[in-house]
Amino acid sequence: MKIQFLLLISFILLSLGGSAQDLDWNTYPDGSFNHTYPTVGNAPVSVGVETTGSTSSLNANEPNGRPTGLRLAADFPASGNCVSVKITFSQPVSNLNFNLIDIDYADGDSDYQDVVTVSGSNGGTPVSPSIGSAATNTVSGNTVTGINSDVALAQNLVTFSSPVTEVTIQYCAGPAFALPESQEIYIGDFTWDDEPAMPVRLASFSGKRVEHQMLLGWQTTFESNSAYFVVERSTDAKAFEAIGRVVSQGFSESMQAYGFTDEAPQKGTNYYRLRQVDRDGRFEFSKILGLTYDADGFYFEVLALERGRIEVKTNAPDPAFAVVDLRGIANLGSVEKMGATRYVLQVTPSGLATPSLKIVQMRTSHFGYAKRVLLNDLN
Repeated sequence: MKIQFLLLISFILLSLGGSAQDLDWNTYPDGSFNHTYPTVGNAPVSVGVETTGSTSSLNANEPNGRPTGLRLAADFPASGNCVSVKITFSQPVSNLNFNLIDIDYADGDSDYQDVVTVSGSNGGTPVSPSIGSAATNTVSGNTVTGINSDVALAQNLVTFSSPVTEVTIQYCAGPAFALPESQEIYIGDFTWDDEPAMPVRLASFSGKRVEHQMLLGWQTTFESNSAYFVVERSTDAKAFEAIGRVVSQGFSESMQAYGFTDEAPQKGTNYYRLRQVDRDGRFEFSKILGLTYDADGFYFEVLALERGRIEVKTNAPDPAFAVVDLRGIANLGSVEKMGATRYVLQVTPSGLATPSLKIVQMRTSHFGYAKRVLLNDLN
């Protein structure tokens, strides 16, 4: 009856897993201490598996790939004997999670105690997992210790919220071990995000004008295999050019701060973004930051009003205005001067029929400004 019950539980666990797992242990070659899965997941990753430690204590054909997971069944000779399974990824994977199954303790005619420790790293930098609770064990930090065998195949969910390139699962005979009886655990199927982990988690990106320069600053809370940041600038938020490069920390799980000075900003609005590049050449862009530079003390403020109207506040002398869409097509219908420094621009009917993101341009005899504005609901 016990075997039939365990088989039923295994079937239920497999059914719950569905087809979403990226690494299916059921295909693992039985008894192999080293194995490589060359392409795993929709964004292919090579996964290496290595078993070390007291491997002579493992039963025949262990590790053993099964529907429940990768089984480690052992006859440890004494408390403190361990085997370790190291899983290595060819590139960082994000949001890795899996179950540890059947970590328990039994006394009586079969006296054993399971103790499992999970560790991870990303390019050599330690990454700590989160381990859920189960009825048959206790969790302390990254170690799970069996305390009873009241539930068959109890599960502890292991989650890495930060990207990892390596995970090690150490399985040991615990201190309550008394007799060299057979004991076993399962490592459940691995799942992670389909998209490759990007090199940087950006916490902030800001800037300010100081005299005739623009000072940019940004912070990261996580870096994985990152190489450098390219600072890019644009005057229309469409065509960007690189104006500098800042080397990144590379690997970090703590806050890192960076800065860059644009010593020659353009008059008007300067749009900045960061191109975050990792050591494999992959990259992603930050949000776009807009900063207005005016060497002569003029200001230029834009606000979307209702019914396709745009308010402009400026102390620039004799300004000339234009409103265009992202294709450069003119959308300005009329300009009404409401005061010495306040103007209201009306978008044309044809402009209201096009996407609501517009560019407001202002020119004087000496310089020009441009700012983006998103029109309010036109209904």
